[in-house]
Amino acid sequence: AKNNETRDVNAITRSWLNYMAMCAGIASPDTLQEIFRGYLGDKESPERIRSDEIVTVGNKADPFIEIKGTTDVKIGPFKYQQSWKDQSGYQRPVELATIRLRIMVEVLTNFSDYVPDQRHLDLRGATFLFKENALVYEHIDTGVLSYSKTMGRPLTFLQPYIGENALNP
Repeated sequence: AKNNETRDVNAITRSWLNYMAMCAGIASPDTLQEIFRGYLGDKESPERIRSDEIVTVGNKADPFIEIKGTTDVKIGPFKYQQSWKDQSGYQRPVELATIRLRIMVEVLTNFSDYVPDQRHLDLRGATFLFKENALVYEHIDTGVLSYSKTMGRPLTFLQPYIGENALNP
């Protein structure tokens, strides 16, 4: 039993190290590009945050981080407004990073539900679309944040099948 526990600890450690390397862009070619796109914005991608949407981290009564839409930001004692607060019609700087922050809080809060076996943390995913038993679309993930060939509008590959709804939002 002790030998199996050692193997599990080694597998979990290796999985975390591989995952951290992938997050740093090592053997994960699209990851850094996606990270930068999240912070710099993307004029070719649609807006992702409504003006009344609030993303928080920490205590609900007095969150450590609170971001309202793409305008008001509070991080600890610091409060400011984004310089692009009046812009619209594209994915503004930090907008995608804010969405990712919200998702990260959700995942870390419920980590054991999302990752029941940490030995598999570093496995990458893929998307396959079949029509009448024939493969019509395939995407093998190359990075941590790249799950589509067209990340600016990741559901574009569905457009031939569901029309304009694939162009989110």
